[in-house]
Amino acid sequence: MDAEPARPSGPGLARILPLAPHHSAVIGGGISGLASAFHLAEKGHQVTLFEGEDILGGLGTTFPYRGGHLERFYHCILPEDRALLALIKAVGLEGDLLWRGTDMGFMYRGRVRSLNTAMDLLTFSPLPFVDRIRMGLLGIEARRNGLDPRLDHLAVDEWIRRHVGERAFKIVWEPLLMAKIGDGYTGIPALWLSSRMAREKNTKREMKGCLTRGYRSLIDAFEKALVDRGASVRMRTRVSAIERDGERMALALEDGTRASFDTVVSSSPLTQFQQMTRGLGLPPAVADLKLDYQGVVCGVFLLEQPLSRYYWMPLVDSGAAAQGIIEMSNLVPLDRSDGRYVTYLINYTHRSSPLYAKSDAEIAATYERDLARLFPQAGRSVVDRFVFRAPFVEPIWPLGYRDLCPPSSVIPGRLYLANTAQVYPRVNSWNSCCEVVEAMMPRLFDEVAATAAGARG
Repeated sequence: MDAEPARPSGPGLARILPLAPHHSAVIGGGISGLASAFHLAEKGHQVTLFEGEDILGGLGTTFPYRGGHLERFYHCILPEDRALLALIKAVGLEGDLLWRGTDMGFMYRGRVRSLNTAMDLLTFSPLPFVDRIRMGLLGIEARRNGLDPRLDHLAVDEWIRRHVGERAFKIVWEPLLMAKIGDGYTGIPALWLSSRMAREKNTKREMKGCLTRGYRSLIDAFEKALVDRGASVRMRTRVSAIERDGERMALALEDGTRASFDTVVSSSPLTQFQQMTRGLGLPPAVADLKLDYQGVVCGVFLLEQPLSRYYWMPLVDSGAAAQGIIEMSNLVPLDRSDGRYVTYLINYTHRSSPLYAKSDAEIAATYERDLARLFPQAGRSVVDRFVFRAPFVEPIWPLGYRDLCPPSSVIPGRLYLANTAQVYPRVNSWNSCCEVVEAMMPRLFDEVAATAAGARG
């Protein structure tokens, strides 16, 4: 019999991978799943990624258009998106980044105003002068006290009303909240907004970035990097349950088969993760946590003319069905859309709402009427239109969520969670998802090494 290989000991043990190949499964091919799979493969794990759809990318998924690809939902990259930018560099796309200054418009009763600088706010005529001053003071308050943990127990609408009053809340803040999270904003913690405002100390023009070949190039680069590192990507393969398999974990697939792994990372929305793990007897803090999600309905219109110079614009008291407009071509090069101007009209709405249940044709016609009425010339230059929707987009955070946020390590060394339920209090974005994964990995590798060492001992 061969002698057992010597086992290293000491403080460095936790960073050493098992001697035998460690088989890890990742559930979900959105950014959290792709980032998780990439980090695992980089450390030598044999990775299998399971994606239920026929395309990777999650909310970054694209659709073909005139020989290229466009995003189904709008996305941008910010200069402070460190975790996402690090991955973009790691897969070799740093040279494809394009940065541009962008501006925000604000449509109130059919008239578009700029709302970017202190002077814009001071001259914002829909509000009385005293309310404009109170709006500015709210920004100062957020920079001073926006990270106060007590704001986790105060509703965001109540916090804003206290500082700016009912009129400014109704005219400015409620539409901004609706344009980000729909009617789900009521009752979410003030910390979700205040912590973001506390970090916004730069008074210069906002810079946003994109990849010149779009998110499709990043998704493809992730897939190539995984395959190059020996990973397996299984498309159109849905996981129905996560189970124990002795000391290992097993995935029960919808086709009736079963696959066993040393470690499983799930990036599925929390509600789906809870359904898949209901037979594991997980702690109530994970198994019984109630977190609903707001969905999104998105119309993508290709126009022959731009609507405005603004990147995004909430539509307030203007008779529009859409909550806001994102003019992506004020950021993304026109050659990606064959010279057409890419314009998104969006509504954040629950998956059970009447709007979400409408047909694509009804939604497209409604949004196109908005464009034609609010922008009579450019709005009538629509060449193509598409409609997409997603049911689980923005978590509807309950008060006190800081103490409720699920851990990444669910069964140490065996089962991990990396999804949007853990980005709080950050705004849900590709970068915040990458940050969740990045923070999880050191603990995962430590626990996997310790588990493997214990099994060999």
